[in-house]
Amino acid sequence: MSEEFKQTLIDINNISYHLSIEEAKRIEKIAEKLLDVKLLETLPHLQITELEEMDVTEKLMLLKEYSLPENQRSKEKEEAIPLEDILKEEGLL
Repeated sequence: MSEEFKQTLIDINNISYHLSIEEAKRIEKIAEKLLDVKLLETLPHLQITELEEMDVTEKLMLLKEYSLPENQRSKEKEEAIPLEDILKEEGLL
């Protein structure tokens, strides 16, 4: 992360303390729309209706996953432990 980006995040955080909840909510909506644009750039086949069904956490996880190079995603998929195995190991299944 560049120093300029770090400073921008600090500035946004400092500014947010001086906003009303309504103003902060507007900024949140704008940021989510920017996230949607980034997702549509990364995954052009994604439909707007699909984005509308996702919450911010899901969108961030999707962006993080598909921002990785293909070989990295394949490697992580190969190394992933199935949920059933984890549940068995913890005695929950």
